[in-house]
Amino acid sequence: MKELKGLIYDMQRFAIHDGSGIRTLIYMKGCPLRCLWCSSPQTLKPSPEILYIELHCKKCGHCSEICPVGAITVAKEAGVKINRELCTVCGKCVEECPNQALRLIGNYVSVEELFQDIKKDFPFYRRSNGGVTVGGGEPTMQYKFVIEILKKCKHQYIDTAIETSGFVKWEHFEKLLEYLDLVHIDVKNMDPVIHRRLTGVSNKTILENARRVATVRPVIIRIPIVPGYNDSRENISATAGFAARLGRNLKRIELLPYHKFGTQTYSRLGEEYKLKDVEPPSNEHMQKLKEIVESYGLEVQIGG
Repeated sequence: MKELKGLIYDMQRFAIHDGSGIRTLIYMKGCPLRCLWCSSPQTLKPSPEILYIELHCKKCGHCSEICPVGAITVAKEAGVKINRELCTVCGKCVEECPNQALRLIGNYVSVEELFQDIKKDFPFYRRSNGGVTVGGGEPTMQYKFVIEILKKCKHQYIDTAIETSGFVKWEHFEKLLEYLDLVHIDVKNMDPVIHRRLTGVSNKTILENARRVATVRPVIIRIPIVPGYNDSRENISATAGFAARLGRNLKRIELLPYHKFGTQTYSRLGEEYKLKDVEPPSNEHMQKLKEIVESYGLEVQIGG
């Protein structure tokens, strides 16, 4: 029987904004949404990728010489160009680059391998009432792998949480919930037409899943605040009204201000960032949105 493996992008230790206490945050790779403002494009593709860091590149041409499929070209001015349709992500260029200008992102690990890493943080969970949070990307895309990790955590009495877009088949989500203590769900826009334009998918499944989850598990609704795209009074009011109807399992709403962290990663993946002219919201604007949500009798937090 083939060993179950998951594709992860990274693991962050000592996280404090993704559940109670000190946590280990696991970033799964792959996401079905294409949010215009995504700050982690390296987590979107459900397969390993090569990332090019121009700042480190000396344009020596060695990567081009050793690429077995001729996917890399090097020019004095433009630097390294990777034909990603030709690239097989064999990793030879990464191994041979003398200046670490190329990086392989995405690593397949077994359940046991990942859990051995998680176990290193056990003492911090116990002292702080912390635990493990699985995010992404979209972790539910690899729900079978994530279930096995969560199951191991629960067998060791470790608190568990997930950060999800909510865009997942209910039968998959329901299996995950058995091993989860807390669910963070993003609600990006209440208008289904606008939501599809901003993310590439409808919000119908997301909203229905949020309703269902709130009947059995504590939920935190997160709203990324992107100026000019979803920060109108109408959208925030509609989202707060929806959240207010989720009942006693709604812990709070988190308003997450748009930021430009990670925008350089687009060029490192050979892609263009579409919202480069959008600026983060002001503190005053965030406070006004907070007051709108509070008017519905809800607990609100600015930031995660």
